[in-house]
Amino acid sequence: MTSTRLLDEVLDTVLSTPLHQTLGIRLRDPEDPTAGLEVEVGPDNAASSGVLHGGLHGLLIDVSAYLLLASELPSGAFAATISSSVSLVAAARVGSTVTTSARIDRLGGGHAFLSGQVECDGQVIATGQIVKIVKRP
Repeated sequence: MTSTRLLDEVLDTVLSTPLHQTLGIRLRDPEDPTAGLEVEVGPDNAASSGVLHGGLHGLLIDVSAYLLLASELPSGAFAATISSSVSLVAAARVGSTVTTSARIDRLGGGHAFLSGQVECDGQVIATGQIVKIVKRP
C-alpha cells in the first residue's frame, strides 16, 4: 500500500462513520485495513432474538469489500455500490465476535465485482456479492 492509494484517503472516514462506531465495527488487523473487519455482537447491533441483526451482514461485507477495493485504486478515485446480495446461513449470538473477509473477483471496465463473507467461531454465517461502479481520476 502506498500513499497514492484511495485507501489512504478514505480509511479514517470509513472508521469514523457514526453508524460504524455505534455498531462497534473495527479493523481485524490495524496494520492491514484490507484484512477485514470484526465486531462483537451486543445490544447495539443485535436483533431482539439475541443474534446479530440480519441487515448488518451486508453492511459488514460491503465495508470490507470497499476497503479492499480502495487499496487497489488510485488516489482521487470513486467507488460506489450499485448491486449487492447477501445470503445468511447461520446466526451469531450476543457475546460472540464476528469477522469479515473480502476478495476482488474482477476489476475493470468501470466496475468491480467483489465477494465476501462473515464468520463466527470459524463458521461462515453469511456470504455476499457486491458490484461497485468505479470512476478513476
